[in-house]
Amino acid sequence: MKNEEIKNLSLEDLKTKITTESKALQSLKFAHSVSPIENPKVILVTRRLIARLQTELSARNHGELKSLVEAGDLNSGNARDYMQAANFPAGVKLSKVKKALSNFSK
Repeated sequence: MKNEEIKNLSLEDLKTKITTESKALQSLKFAHSVSPIENPKVILVTRRLIARLQTELSARNHGELKSLVEAGDLNSGNARDYMQAANFPAGVKLSKVKKALSNFSK
């Protein structure tokens, strides 16, 4: 999957693709541990694809946060409520959002 194709995915498609590829990676690793698969390079390619998908998701979340801060709709006081309402991924911590908020407001 090329970067252009990744950028054209909708947010829901992006999340679905991450889930699908993660499950595929897990089954590849399991199959490889039981008996060597024919082409172990597939594991590396799948891992990198997942990383590229997660990077795009993170960039979109970051862009969304930046636009909300610039519009004045998001501040340190309501960041936690926004994250819960927007269903941010588990890896996004409130401290990171508050740090991003302080960087944007400078």
